[in-house]
Amino acid sequence: TMLKYFYNLFENLEDWYNVVKKVNEESETQPLVALVGNKIDLEHMRTVKVDKHQRFCQENNFSSHFVSAKTGDSVFLCFQRIAADILGIKLNKAELEQSQRVVKADIVNYSQEPVTRTVNPPRSSMCAVQ
Repeated sequence: TMLKYFYNLFENLEDWYNVVKKVNEESETQPLVALVGNKIDLEHMRTVKVDKHQRFCQENNFSSHFVSAKTGDSVFLCFQRIAADILGIKLNKAELEQSQRVVKADIVNYSQEPVTRTVNPPRSSMCAVQ
């Protein structure tokens, strides 16, 4: 399956990063590297656990991101955070919050039948908790 493919890609990250370091070993600075986990809309099918992803990022000084290309969740925030890292600036709370996930809801069409209401319901001396 596709998710198993992504797990195999994750398992090869260390080899890939060693190649990046080797290519840049004579450079004064190493490139900024970001690890982006995709398909967060399929959380129930996750093959690479969040803690494994984040541990790898911490050990290798990567920035860590989770996105969904399908729904667009956190994609803009990912690019915004990477650009801020490259420029050496810190995003403020308002900038981070404006890029948070947008929750889409379906519009429900209720029937247009009139609802009968009791204007003055009869009073009762009993109280019920539902």
